[in-house]
Amino acid sequence: MKKLLSLLTALAAAAVLSAGAVQARAEEEVTGTITIWEHNTSFETSLDGVVKGFREKYPNVEVEYEFKDGGQYYNLLNIAIQSGDAPDIFWTNGMATNNLNELIKADAVMDLTDVVNTSELQQQNLGIGTKEGRLYSVPWSCIDTRACYYNKEMFEQHGWELPKTFDEFEALLQKQKDAGVIPISLNPNSCWDLLFAYEPILSAFDSAYTMGLADYSAKATDQPARDCLNRMLAWADKGYFGDNFLGVANGDAMVLTFTNGEAAMCLAGSWDANTFTDNNPNMKVGAFQIPDKDGVTGMVGTNANGFSVYKKTKNELAAKAFIQYCATTEAQQAWVDGQGAVSGDPKVKSGSEIAGEIAHADRVYTSWQSVLANHAKEGENASTLFENDMPKVFQGEMTTDAFFDEIAAVME
Repeated sequence: MKKLLSLLTALAAAAVLSAGAVQARAEEEVTGTITIWEHNTSFETSLDGVVKGFREKYPNVEVEYEFKDGGQYYNLLNIAIQSGDAPDIFWTNGMATNNLNELIKADAVMDLTDVVNTSELQQQNLGIGTKEGRLYSVPWSCIDTRACYYNKEMFEQHGWELPKTFDEFEALLQKQKDAGVIPISLNPNSCWDLLFAYEPILSAFDSAYTMGLADYSAKATDQPARDCLNRMLAWADKGYFGDNFLGVANGDAMVLTFTNGEAAMCLAGSWDANTFTDNNPNMKVGAFQIPDKDGVTGMVGTNANGFSVYKKTKNELAAKAFIQYCATTEAQQAWVDGQGAVSGDPKVKSGSEIAGEIAHADRVYTSWQSVLANHAKEGENASTLFENDMPKVFQGEMTTDAFFDEIAAVME
């Protein structure tokens, strides 16, 4: 009997080794070159990590990647698709905006439902890349959230404490202004930079309203949303974003104002934590969520979306291999580590100490912008109105009510 068991064990081990050898041979037989497009250089460390892991498994596949200007990303992608020269793999916002939906309608993205084994992913995270039960992109196991970053040494120097209520937060802004420091570094020329400030402020300004966005019992254009934007405009008039607020050229200038010590705080995405450190490795950066009037803190978050595959890719086998690798825990951890991100999967560790500070909140709120994408009338695109016109409000070219009224007209 012992000899029989030993024989069976040996055969089983041989089978495993054989299967491993077949898999390794299959990976080596995948060849070619794939091109990846990302929309922002802040994701370079993460993408480097994923590509490195992929190439260790698929040494005969060359991977080239490019970062396209965030403001023109979709225009450039659409032009490339129309010319038949699209990248093999490309990022989209997923269902957080209407862009992926339009690419699906245009038959430009591959249906990944039967291509990718998603068993290593959290199934509830797949919604960001799913339409009508079909998978069109692989998400990342991290939460794209927003936070109020602050200069720890500056706070210590001036004796400023983290606010415990929204009133204390507003009082802090005035203290910082009186000290000759820009309270919040903000870029008025990007809808996204404005959004990543507006949403955490909104959740603290009226937490009850923000909670209602989850089930659409609160509408994106209700009065609290308008009042919050007007409050931010009042802050701009008081100099809380700097006396030369409208002269901030872009997101890079916004980050630089914070990391060179001119501003005490910066409201930005969780993915920007590494960017601050890269800009100024000696800066001690902390993060917190702005509390509401009762001291309750909330984290506005959406699952981070990843990559889709161009349906007409000329490197189908290599592209499929890459997108499958993205769905592994190994690749997900590499991405989260590279971002120093807040993890949305218990199998994946958050990427940094500051991610823990960002995630220290009493609640999680639905993104105001995601409501625009998910509750617009059929055939309408509320997200485009937000993208085009939110900067106009801060630049004085459009009133708050005009902005919200045009959005209300295309919402369910």
